[in-house]
Amino acid sequence: MKQNLYVFSDTLIKRKQNTLYFEQIIEEDNEELDLMREEFLFDKEILLPTREAKFMPVENIESIVTFGAVHFNSRLLYFLSRNQIPLHVLTYRGRWAGSFLPAEGSSSALTLINQVNVFTNAEQRLKIAKEIISAAVANTLLNLNYYNNRSKDLREPIEIIEELKEEIPHASDVEELLGIEGYIKHNYYNSWRVIFNYPVEFYARKRNPPPDFINTMISFGNALLYTIVANQIYQSKLYPEIGFIHSPGDNKLSLAYDVADVYKPLIVDRTIFKLVNKNMISEKGFFHKRGACIMKKETKKKFVETFEERLLKKQKIEGFTKRVNYKRIIREDFYNLRKFLNGEPEIKFYKAKW
Repeated sequence: MKQNLYVFSDTLIKRKQNTLYFEQIIEEDNEELDLMREEFLFDKEILLPTREAKFMPVENIESIVTFGAVHFNSRLLYFLSRNQIPLHVLTYRGRWAGSFLPAEGSSSALTLINQVNVFTNAEQRLKIAKEIISAAVANTLLNLNYYNNRSKDLREPIEIIEELKEEIPHASDVEELLGIEGYIKHNYYNSWRVIFNYPVEFYARKRNPPPDFINTMISFGNALLYTIVANQIYQSKLYPEIGFIHSPGDNKLSLAYDVADVYKPLIVDRTIFKLVNKNMISEKGFFHKRGACIMKKETKKKFVETFEERLLKKQKIEGFTKRVNYKRIIREDFYNLRKFLNGEPEIKFYKAKW
């Protein structure tokens, strides 16, 4: 089975015959390197001291996710494109900086036309947006009910979110829909202090920069999820730049931001609950710099390990005789979306049952 390859260190990536060659760059404690990491600049090729090298056959790789400063040339990008391997770049602070999605095997012109036509049709766009947010809210409530049934008193936020959910079908446009979603997320995040097994200083979702270790984990987990969703968009031959909630000008891969909301409660949030409640990660695994709370490298590795474990957990879904993992479920959502774009009357996104 192909796997996502996570690169945590500053690394030089090359093609060597039919393999990928990863050469680790020695970290030097200086301000210039810190700035390079934070801004995530791709500098021109320079000679750098190295410490560790590894080879990886391309047939084993689904995508590459990098966290440090990476150095590569256009020859590598051509090789990745030919082998249909996406490359995703996350900043030193764990934010999604961007993705290289290979051209080979990309979408057709007809797919692009259909996707644009639906986006410009206010009624159809709103229908997709409502289905995405309805699925995201259903998965949010699933989390709350799970912990409410395990001696965590979450009856109040569940009741509030259930009431807000009833307003989704009546939203007249995407902006009103986003307003409803905002109230739902506010109440959901407010409930996290009850879900955690011990007191945690987390009162609201804050992003730029995240001031505490819970917000940092949310941002980091969401960034990881965007790369996974982008991979599945690529496999389904849709255009990631054209979303239906986030406008094309808002984000580089708007469709990935859209559909990731369905899976954040199931993958990212449950990863965080497990890491915190089982004391696998604590505030000691983070440090503060320039007003931001930043993950240490070992904390990132622990998070990614638990995230991947959750991602590969197999679920029983309608239409499949065997259980499938979340990567396959996400891809199925995009296949359903393609059918809708091609004229099928209904569209649905994954709502978990447990």
